[in-house]
Amino acid sequence: MIDASRNQPHFWQVSGENQTYTELCNALYERELLRLSRLSTEQLLRLPNRLASLPFYIRRAAANILQQRSELQLDSLNASWYHQQAAVCPARKQQADPIEAFYRKHAKPGLIVPVYITLLSHEQIVLDSVDEVDVTGMRLHCNEHGWFAFAGTPLAQQNSDKFLLKPAKAILTAACCGHQWLNGNRTPPRLLSLRELLLASRLNWQNFAKPLPALLP
Repeated sequence: MIDASRNQPHFWQVSGENQTYTELCNALYERELLRLSRLSTEQLLRLPNRLASLPFYIRRAAANILQQRSELQLDSLNASWYHQQAAVCPARKQQADPIEAFYRKHAKPGLIVPVYITLLSHEQIVLDSVDEVDVTGMRLHCNEHGWFAFAGTPLAQQNSDKFLLKPAKAILTAACCGHQWLNGNRTPPRLLSLRELLLASRLNWQNFAKPLPALLP
């Protein structure tokens, strides 16, 4: 008699990809539940809706992260990417004219963009998406961080500590890995929000085919 059980996969026989997917989901659940536990009293009214949508967005983020192809290394236990960090924030190397030229040509709703945030001596680069473009006024609106001129300058008091950057490999690497700097020195990376991870997982790294430069320690 043929033992049919030999041809049936056991529940503990999972592929490496399935295990990574599970690790990503677990890490994202832990992170998002902790974040939701810190909501203000005013934000609690939206908590049921956020909890209801959480499984969908976490599964989507985990699946997209697994499909991402880049030079970045994935830490599935922490749901984050890592790469050697630059000695200084790469945003400092960008200038207004190339930024303006880029957005004159490429600004459109849905475009994923990097935003430089500096608060006192703390620097970081975050991801956002464009949801409105005013070609006549040479400005665009980012979903989370507000209005910017095509040249990158903020156009409201609420985002005066921010600057729109031109997407580039070093810039997006810093954003995806959560790199940050304090007093000009590297500090431990931050964990990206679920929203940022979803944006990062949509990046097409083939648009930045040039290899990352060797970064000095």
